[in-house]
Amino acid sequence: MALALAFVAALAPAAFGSANDVIRDCSEDGVLNGHYSHSELAKALDKLPSDLDEYTDCRAVIRSAELRAARKGGGPPPAASPPSPNEKSAIDQAAKSGGPVTIGGKGIRPGASGAPFKAAGLGTDLPGFVIAVLVGLIGAMIAGAVLAIQRHRLALARAMPAPLRRLTETLRDGISRFRR
Repeated sequence: MALALAFVAALAPAAFGSANDVIRDCSEDGVLNGHYSHSELAKALDKLPSDLDEYTDCRAVIRSAELRAARKGGGPPPAASPPSPNEKSAIDQAAKSGGPVTIGGKGIRPGASGAPFKAAGLGTDLPGFVIAVLVGLIGAMIAGAVLAIQRHRLALARAMPAPLRRLTETLRDGISRFRR
């Protein structure tokens, strides 16, 4: 009985360390080089540190390996796998030339589609009604500002320094001569 407990105790750290081995293997180069069981991969996903989860694609790599282990076959490469050398060279060439890139059978020119609006944060995320209400509010604010300035124009003119007042009167007289 004591021998069985000693054997189980010797295997327990190895079982708990296997998830850490998966995480370490993925964090080194973003690829799983070892062969791990489905349960080891599932435990690694549960224990994946937040920094690795956020800044690497280890979750996708481990999840893909977990799915392959569950199917008990190799299967196709995961969608989150790094690009092949041919794909990498095509991406580098397209970045240098600025020309269109073919993705999914369609030619895409980087930055061409809606660039001025999307760069300004005016994408299609807001519903049309919200945009219409915002435009109406901006128009009302401009109209209110114009009315307030016209209403208090005389008070503003009296509060102006004398040189600036003479300049505005001269400009106003000059403009009125062109109107006649």
